[in-house]
Amino acid sequence: AGPDAGGQGGALAEQEWDPSSILAEIEVLRSRYEEQEHSALPSPKLQFDFACLLVASPRSGDVREGARLLEQLREVDVGSATEEVLHHLTLAYLKLGAYVRAKERADMWLCLQPRNGMARMLHSVVIERASNDGYVGLVCLALVGVAAALALGRNWK
Repeated sequence: AGPDAGGQGGALAEQEWDPSSILAEIEVLRSRYEEQEHSALPSPKLQFDFACLLVASPRSGDVREGARLLEQLREVDVGSATEEVLHHLTLAYLKLGAYVRAKERADMWLCLQPRNGMARMLHSVVIERASNDGYVGLVCLALVGVAAALALGRNWK
């Protein structure tokens, strides 16, 4: 009997992702994080886990909050976890469309681990997305300019 035994092999693949599940997880972890946030020994691991969950959220406000928490961890030097923090920061800024910051964090990660395949791939993705979005923006701006020129041209006749 293979993975399709019982006729349920595709059941998981066919289920739609429900964003309310991650939002519920965020609220549970938020209460745990807020409880320990002002304690004498706040947990960097809990802050990291909470920040990563926020970055995975479909809400941009959560992603921004996750990036802020990850930046705090980066600034206090979390030792060997710095690479993971930079990885998630790159993803957060990429998701927010903040390509300059995403590239800065990817560059930092590459400086620490120049042979890391994920760091190299994310660095390439950031550059590709920034250039692609730049071209799209440039084309939109050009189309607006052409439309304005045509509208003005009709008024001058």
